[in-house]
Amino acid sequence: MIKDIIARRYAKALFSIIEKDKETEAIRSELYAVSHAIETNREMRNFVFNPIFGKEEKERVLIGLLQKTGARDITKKFIKLLLKKDRIKYLKEIVESLSALIVEKQNKKKALVVTASKLPDASFSKIKSRLSDITKKDVELEEKIDDSIIGGVMIQVGSLVYNGSIKTQLENVKNRLLLKR
Repeated sequence: MIKDIIARRYAKALFSIIEKDKETEAIRSELYAVSHAIETNREMRNFVFNPIFGKEEKERVLIGLLQKTGARDITKKFIKLLLKKDRIKYLKEIVESLSALIVEKQNKKKALVVTASKLPDASFSKIKSRLSDITKKDVELEEKIDDSIIGGVMIQVGSLVYNGSIKTQLENVKNRLLLKR
């Protein structure tokens, strides 16, 4: 909870600065690359999150990485700020919040559709169209395959979740039967 509040605060501050430059997506992409490198590389993650290493050392490594990739100055300054304020541990959540702000500014909404198997294109388009009608925004639909839901569909738009999976329906029946005892 606190992590999300901090992430949103930093994302909003950064967004208010970069939206004027019209480079929001490029900066988001650069920050995502750093976050992804930290999350997926065990040595990098241990280095960044280990208190044995000083902030100057971490800054030298991360800024060096950004310079090699040709990152913008604002990205480097933001990473320095996160290191200085000991908020680098929230970088992943900050990037997610920044992405949400960018999408919202473009009058778009992200949605996630989880199914047990790949949806036919017609069904995918129909869901996307219906969600666009409901939200009054251009919906960016992401599809995820999860065979553990057995069948049906789960849709998440922002904090709203519609769970029409067979797994959930079976769990509901089980709970009702257990309550009748």
